[in-house]
Amino acid sequence: MKLFTFIIVFILIYQSSAQEIEEVNPNTYRFSYKSELYKGTKLQITKKIRTLKNNSWFVNIPEEKQVELNMLFKKVREQPIPRLYKKRAIIFLDALYAYEDFLTIYDNALYAVILHLKRDMRRLDFKFERQFTKAKVALDRANKEDKDNIKEINRLSKEFHDSQIKLMSHRWMKKKIERYRGMDAVKNPDELIAEFKKAEAMNIFTMIEEKKIDKINSYLENQIIDFFYKKSLPEIHLDKLELDYIDKI
Repeated sequence: MKLFTFIIVFILIYQSSAQEIEEVNPNTYRFSYKSELYKGTKLQITKKIRTLKNNSWFVNIPEEKQVELNMLFKKVREQPIPRLYKKRAIIFLDALYAYEDFLTIYDNALYAVILHLKRDMRRLDFKFERQFTKAKVALDRANKEDKDNIKEINRLSKEFHDSQIKLMSHRWMKKKIERYRGMDAVKNPDELIAEFKKAEAMNIFTMIEEKKIDKINSYLENQIIDFFYKKSLPEIHLDKLELDYIDKI
């Protein structure tokens, strides 16, 4: 019994001594943040923090705010004193995780907009095709019955051309939007959505700061339609338009 007690005491003393050695070891850093243990050399912990900073979850923090985070991270990386390094690291992590609410609101709003657009694609497709066919019929009639009215023909020609571009641009967008599946379209976006998210991040951040959360969805919907429209223009070919709902015009 005495031997057993001696062994237990010895182990406790050893563990305590080992912990003290670890804490006073100038090459070892140790602290916890959000239930995550940061332990190791300065180089190891800095690498872990950098990996977190570059995580896809945080990549959509507005670029203007990324500059501030990069400055805070630089102070962490360049701090040689363990006690101050820990302080700098926690300041940086506080700043980084402060954007979690923004990122959640942004992703949820954009996902809701994509879902709404997917549901509305076919209705809009029919609407734009109908507008196009009506514009073509009006132009053909004017060319036949009122061909000397140059001003009216020019106006109808512009309406026809605009409706044709609108229809083909919509169909280009429709093909893109219909490919998106679930929240993954926002969490792991393709190049188009990634570019859009980056471009609008600061605007959404500002709207949240200004307590305009209820206006975010309508804003994003207008912006993403305009974004896809501009992206479609170099890729659509007006001479390849085919009608899906109306056989003859």
